Amino acid sequence: MNYYKPIDDTKLGPDISGGEIDLVKLGSSLWRGKWFIMTCVLFCVVAAEFYLRQIAVPLFPATVKIALEEGQPKKVLTDIESINSNGPITDEGINTELEILRSGDLIEILVDTLELTNQAAFNRYLREPTLFDRVKSQLLDLTSVKIEKSKSKISPEKIRSSVIAAVNNSIKFSNTKNTRVINILVTTTEANLSVLLADTMANLYIKNQIQVKLDNLANATEFLSVRTSELKYDFEDLKTELANFSSKSELVNPETLHAEELQLRDLRTRISELNEFTLEKTNMRTRLRSLRKVGNLQALINLADDFRLNLTISQYSKNKITIDNLNLEVDRFMSNIETEAERERKQLLALQLSEALLAKQIERKSKELIVLQQLERETEAARLLYESFFTRLLEMNVQIGLETADGRILAKAKKNGQSSPIKSQIIFNSVIIGLMIGASLLLIREMRFTGFRSINELRNNFNHSVLASVPLIPKLHRKNIISYLKNKPNSVVSEAVRNLRTSILMSNLDKMPQIIMLTSSVPKEGKSVLTYALAQNMVGLDKSVLLIEADIRRSISSININRKNSVALLDLLIGNKEFKDVSPYIEELGFDILTATKSNLNAADILASQSFSKLLSELREHYDYILIDSPPVLSVPDARVIGANTDANIYIVEWNKTNRSQVIQGLEMLSSVGVKITGLVLNQIDPNKIKSYGYISPYGYTAYGSEYYES
Repeated sequence: MNYYKPIDDTKLGPDISGGEIDLVKLGSSLWRGKWFIMTCVLFCVVAAEFYLRQIAVPLFPATVKIALEEGQPKKVLTDIESINSNGPITDEGINTELEILRSGDLIEILVDTLELTNQAAFNRYLREPTLFDRVKSQLLDLTSVKIEKSKSKISPEKIRSSVIAAVNNSIKFSNTKNTRVINILVTTTEANLSVLLADTMANLYIKNQIQVKLDNLANATEFLSVRTSELKYDFEDLKTELANFSSKSELVNPETLHAEELQLRDLRTRISELNEFTLEKTNMRTRLRSLRKVGNLQALINLADDFRLNLTISQYSKNKITIDNLNLEVDRFMSNIETEAERERKQLLALQLSEALLAKQIERKSKELIVLQQLERETEAARLLYESFFTRLLEMNVQIGLETADGRILAKAKKNGQSSPIKSQIIFNSVIIGLMIGASLLLIREMRFTGFRSINELRNNFNHSVLASVPLIPKLHRKNIISYLKNKPNSVVSEAVRNLRTSILMSNLDKMPQIIMLTSSVPKEGKSVLTYALAQNMVGLDKSVLLIEADIRRSISSININRKNSVALLDLLIGNKEFKDVSPYIEELGFDILTATKSNLNAADILASQSFSKLLSELREHYDYILIDSPPVLSVPDARVIGANTDANIYIVEWNKTNRSQVIQGLEMLSSVGVKITGLVLNQIDPNKIKSYGYISPYGYTAYGSEYYES
């Protein structure tokens, strides 16, 4: 099971956000890759030479200049509309002329005029096969791919379209800045052909300007003739309609209509006032009826405030009249107010009827006045429009035959020398491109590098001390590391391992580490070779040493030893053998070893079992130092389990290969289960390459102090 979880390396790269760049390292990186850069330069130069000899064709330019003349605009329709284009020349006008030249119409006329379909320079069907075509044909023959050729000839329309496209690509149109000069640049493989095309194109443009104006005048004349006739008929129809409408409708004028509207407004005011008065009277009568109904004569008379009623109630109170006379007088009063209410209602209805009739009359007259005024305006507009078009038509007939082009040929085309390809420029550019490509690739590789090339880099990135740096062991001696170290006890490798041994033993002076685990992030970081070398070195202290190969998942070992009579770690863990009954000493090594054998059992479960802890406790009684070669942390969880039973844990980092994210994640995985790292080791340092990276070789591998070591 792979426990490796990728980390964003971009966050681990060198920080250049502050704009600080180590120019020495930058120059060193470029110098280190000088041969790669020179290879890129050579490749680009060869490609440029191949392009010049096999692909590039000589091109000859020819330029003709056309000056756009600015004159007084000749108006045709109105003050803002003009058929002629010889008005003031603006940037928009020049851009429009350029787009006219770039359009396909003039190119098509040019192709037909000069019969360019018969020119091999533009008709690709008349050319000899190019180098690319020959190579393609040979490749198809090698792969036994056959292409069926059409027996029918290529249509003239297809040939003509192809030639038009080729001619269009060979002509460029531009404007000289801050002038009214248009440049026509033609580039072909023949100087004479370029001149001919440029001059012909300029003449066609001048003729096209005149022809366009003539066509516009003809179209405008036809349009004006038809439109003038239509306007004349429209004007006559409107006059007839206006006369008929005036004869049928009453004589209406705005003043009379306004007077009637004032009368209507006054009438509506009277109706409103009468409504309010009637409403008050109605409320009064309602209250009087209620008082009469309940027989409250005194309250009724007080509310009515009528002279006769007041006199009657006064006489009644003096007993001059009877109650019947009083009731008779009250009934007479109630009858009078009912009669008055009916009269007021009829008066209101009469006013409302008058208001409705007057409103309808005003509405009808308003509509008739609007229609009349609309007809008068339309008739007048039709008359003015007809007269304007008729006048313009007369002016147009006078202009026919007086048209001239807005431009003239300022300078005809001349023969020029070859414009491209320029060999010296192409070769120079290829060298520059090669340098840029090579340097860019080198710098990109350097920026993406997240490994470690010095002890300082390793120490500064992590909160752990670096115990030692071990040089690269020659590949020929890695399988037989013990023999190599025995034969070269004063070699650089031996001294580096001896230095590592010293750092480990002095890492904790209070308690000398006895069980030491060596692990790494990923496989092939030189961990197993270093473990064997460290065990062989510790034997020189006259101490009993045991090496445990804890990677029981793999059957392949990095070290060549005779394993036929060796003791397997798995046999002791599963109880097949007892430690007291075996002898793990290997004579060719000079120390004891428990070898790893591949098993179908789960390695993590076995190493986490009580039997492994008991075995280590038993081994502590027999050995001074126990070295455990554990599997990589990011590959399997075995090292995390083993670390719970060790005194010192050494983390191996391969020089110039293991990246920061791998080391960070490996250390985090160990610390997450409480396994403390004693220190780091920068392993497999290449002394021949380290100086090329701008670093000083540690321990004088290739510099000062080299006389202390064997070669």
